[in-house]
Amino acid sequence: MNIQFTLASRYLWGRKLRTTLTTLAVVFGVLVIFMMNLLVPTMIKAFQANMLAASDQVDMTVSFRTGESFEPAALDQVAAVDGVRAAHGFLGRPLNLPADFFDKDPNKADRVSTITLIGLDVTRAPTVRSYTLEPGQGRFLTPDDTHAAVIAASLADMLNLKVGDALPLPTAQGLVQLTIVGLRPARTLPGNEEVLVTLPEAQLLVNEPGRINTIEANLNTTDETRRKEIEQAIQARLGDNYVFGMLSNATDVYGTIQAAQVGFNAFGFLALFMGAFIIFNTFRTIVAERRRDIGMLRAVGASRRTIVGIILAESLVQGAIGTLAGMALGYLLAAGGLAALSPMMQQMVHLKFGWPLISPSLVVVTVALGMGVTLLAGLLPAISAGRVTPLEALRPSVAGVSYRRMISVSAILGIILIAIALLVPILTMSASVQAL
Repeated sequence: MNIQFTLASRYLWGRKLRTTLTTLAVVFGVLVIFMMNLLVPTMIKAFQANMLAASDQVDMTVSFRTGESFEPAALDQVAAVDGVRAAHGFLGRPLNLPADFFDKDPNKADRVSTITLIGLDVTRAPTVRSYTLEPGQGRFLTPDDTHAAVIAASLADMLNLKVGDALPLPTAQGLVQLTIVGLRPARTLPGNEEVLVTLPEAQLLVNEPGRINTIEANLNTTDETRRKEIEQAIQARLGDNYVFGMLSNATDVYGTIQAAQVGFNAFGFLALFMGAFIIFNTFRTIVAERRRDIGMLRAVGASRRTIVGIILAESLVQGAIGTLAGMALGYLLAAGGLAALSPMMQQMVHLKFGWPLISPSLVVVTVALGMGVTLLAGLLPAISAGRVTPLEALRPSVAGVSYRRMISVSAILGIILIAIALLVPILTMSASVQAL
């Protein structure tokens, strides 16, 4: 076995261009698979920990078809329907801020141009969804609060505010100063930042006394048929002037990322397949070129097993180098990709990524794929090399000109396939980011 690896290493070292191109085919295939199985699980974990945990989605929303506010009596009708576990109504209105309202700098783009004021019935709202606060960052609203507000940590960061500071807002009552009493986790869904106040406070500030414009409800079933029946019962009570829906859910983005992982893995396997094709053709060329050398080895006593071992040793060496290099580059690209995406995702959905997550199973599978594909690609040429007889040593060698032409064509083909294997995942990643 030592002589087989010695001869294989000497041959590979003596033909650096061919060795490099063949090894790069393995590198790019392993790189794509390893990188995406580092990048995507890290992103998914961040979504699970930050986004999905804080999304606080409800089963149903009810609002007036024209967007106008309505009497709270509609809330009582919704709550009375059999199958509705809990319901509450709130008044939400966007506040368009004057230019440079917060930063007072006309030369700098406004980070906040619109804020949504949400008036909550602080007694019933917590029965429908959980209004969690950042640890140690104040308290939630109470029914007795006036000129008090709870905002997201993302808005506080943008405006450089903290608990106890005053948040100025233009309202129907003029400029008001709301005291920040608590900070919620950073918003995880794109859209206007929300300022939570009590329902009477919001009704006063937007001059809509005794009105709400949205009802949120949770149902006591997950069966789709039963949920449809409950919706029809609510609609029968309220009439056709109301529309039903669900709040936008972070799982849409979550599902996009999971779909992207499947696509990237498919491209990774495709890159490995192309690599295997290159390796297979390379080793076929090697066997054709070295028939005379192999015949001489057979003439001096080398067995067929030895010859097969030499060719497989070459593929094993290239597979090991290509796999290790692909994993190293994959980790670096995954870390770089997360670092590049983090500012954009933090700005869009306030999501922070950590370092790429490496699992032992991923390492084992990647090594098995990288080296296994390389060995399989070299197996048939190795068996063919083992069938060379000692008489091949007496045959004239292949003309150098023809050989050089063959190597030139192989090199060009290898470069083209490697370029494709590199560009496809990059373009797909760009498309996936735009989809997010």
